[in-house]
Amino acid sequence: MEVARDSAWLDDAHPQKLQETPLTRFLRAVMWGAAILPLAGFIAASWWAWQVAHDDGRSTLVRTSDVAARHAMRIFESSREIAEKSLRFVGASDDEVRANEAALRLRLMDISTGIPGVRSISVWDAQGQHLVGTGFPVGSGSVSIADRNYFQQMKATQARLVIGDVVLGRASGMPALSIAVRRPRADGSFGGMVVIALQPAVFEEFYRSIALEEADVSTFTLFKADGTLLTRWPLPPAPITRLPDTSPVVTAVRQGQHAGVLSFRSSFDGALRTVSFQQVHDLPVYVSSSLRDDAILADWNRLVALLAAITLPVTIGLVYVAWLALRKTQLEQRMAIEFHAEARKREQAEKALLQSQKLEALAQLTGGVAHDFNNLLAIVNSNLHVVRKLRPDVAEMKQIGAIARAVGSGARLTRQLLSFSRRQALKPERVDLAAWLPAVSELLKATLGSGVALSLEVAAEVAPIRVDVGELELALINLASNARDAMPGGGRFSIEVSQEPAAAESAAAPGRVLIRATDTGTGIEPALLARVFEPFFTTKPASKGSGLGLSQVQGFCVQAGGSAEVRSEPGQGTSILMWLPAQPASLPDAVAASGPEPAFVSGSVLLVDDNDEVVDATAEMLQASGLQVRSVRSADAALDALADSQGELDLVFSDVSMPGEMDGIQLAHEIRRRWPALPVVLLTGYATRVHDATAAGFRVLSKPVGAQALLEEFVRATRGR
Repeated sequence: MEVARDSAWLDDAHPQKLQETPLTRFLRAVMWGAAILPLAGFIAASWWAWQVAHDDGRSTLVRTSDVAARHAMRIFESSREIAEKSLRFVGASDDEVRANEAALRLRLMDISTGIPGVRSISVWDAQGQHLVGTGFPVGSGSVSIADRNYFQQMKATQARLVIGDVVLGRASGMPALSIAVRRPRADGSFGGMVVIALQPAVFEEFYRSIALEEADVSTFTLFKADGTLLTRWPLPPAPITRLPDTSPVVTAVRQGQHAGVLSFRSSFDGALRTVSFQQVHDLPVYVSSSLRDDAILADWNRLVALLAAITLPVTIGLVYVAWLALRKTQLEQRMAIEFHAEARKREQAEKALLQSQKLEALAQLTGGVAHDFNNLLAIVNSNLHVVRKLRPDVAEMKQIGAIARAVGSGARLTRQLLSFSRRQALKPERVDLAAWLPAVSELLKATLGSGVALSLEVAAEVAPIRVDVGELELALINLASNARDAMPGGGRFSIEVSQEPAAAESAAAPGRVLIRATDTGTGIEPALLARVFEPFFTTKPASKGSGLGLSQVQGFCVQAGGSAEVRSEPGQGTSILMWLPAQPASLPDAVAASGPEPAFVSGSVLLVDDNDEVVDATAEMLQASGLQVRSVRSADAALDALADSQGELDLVFSDVSMPGEMDGIQLAHEIRRRWPALPVVLLTGYATRVHDATAAGFRVLSKPVGAQALLEEFVRATRGR
């Protein structure tokens, strides 16, 4: 080891002599990756954000131009309707119009009143001479629009509606956008037109209201298909009447495009802009909206700056860390090995955690069912005890024996369910496997049968463990039973016990003890390995197994502070591994087992339980043994009964889990405070409540409790008074 260390230092002093190893190559790749990957991620994120910004900007412009186009269409459509309404009462004869000019002018004024943006309504004859209008005084027949392009266009074509240019009005001298509607004669020939003069401000005000940004960022333009500018917001720096022929928008319109999105440098302000244009319905008029590219990319610029501020320090830090790791690789080989070992342990722990989470729902269900079933067994067992006491003549009947055996089988089944759900109330004690395991070998041999050979091997200096002996014995019997069924033609079942050393960081801890039970049977299919610890799951034929054996093993190991694992291959046998924490030398051993049931006792007890049938059955069982029993159903009723007893009671038996504000443990504390000399014995079927009760210094019996245990506890408690 020292030679290797010196070589590492020598290579470090002479970098040109360093030999590449998989780890150094990996670290070198990490160093380059630390530089390249963040840069690639930065570029990818920036490009993606750029695309999103452009797409969002284009989408926004398309929606905005659509809104502006629909607004323009409503203005033009309303102007057409006003003109057609005017035609209906003006009349087709020019002479009639001139004769009724004053009255018609008033009616036209009534129509235009209150309509935003309408500057005037006027009627013209076929020669472009004024007939009547709201913007002209009566007798203005000398005014002519024959030189207006919209008049000439309508006269030369059959167009029903023509949109003119923005020009100064003949009478008002104010800029106006003319909407001309044909005025046909009776024979259908051209008889003049009705002109609706619109204020360009009606468009400009609307564009201002939907502007996206500041005036120099967002623009709106209304123009004709030939490039004639009708209005723009904001107004161009210099007065112009047409869009440049070189404008990409004008070019696209001339090519027949009805809508589109383009990016180019604006001829108005010289800024790069993205422009969305759209035709106003089927009219030769288009509306466009634009945004400056720097406004579209403003958020993108801030995002890129933020990414750069984050990525650069992180990249430098990662490269520096990778460089340090590369420089120190030869000195940290041992740490790397330990790290990989710890990673493997963590992976195993994660698998165990996933398995425990998977089984947690089943554990809660089976625990609740087993607890309720326990109460039913207690009722049956208590009444059976009473029958045997009161009717000795029927005690030996085979039916009574069958009931007793059924109660025993049910108790074992309930015990397996509670073990799986980790609610079984345990009585842990210190077990030296080197001495204990050979003592149970005969029981295991009887379970295995004559066709299966049993071998036991306990490694030297294996530390004792602290477990419930009954649960450990049941776990080994379940494993032996499974092994026997997996080897119908015979085989070998071996149990090996070894010490697993403690981790380096906790060298003072006692470590764990591994009990490996291996058979030479048929093995388990890989697809079934993940389910073997589930309750009621079994590969055995119907009536050959309950599916609770391995679930009891797993529950016992977890409740004891350890874990269980199965390893198997088809045709190669199965190994069940039980890891159990080693016993610290400072913990005491368990008390010795109790003696035979007392024949007859005398005294008075108070029985507290919220289950009526359990209370009645237990009371009859105790009364059959000579005790006087008073039963209540709640902690409050128990306190009232004790207050009325005037010291005649010798002992209180109380269930721990009871409804109401006070449970059994709280009741025991209250009894200890009021009547210090009165002993209290608590009953429970939950392991956690056993711990809570014993920690408080109370005697606890685990459910289901037989008559012998209750009577022995009564004798012990009353003698100790």
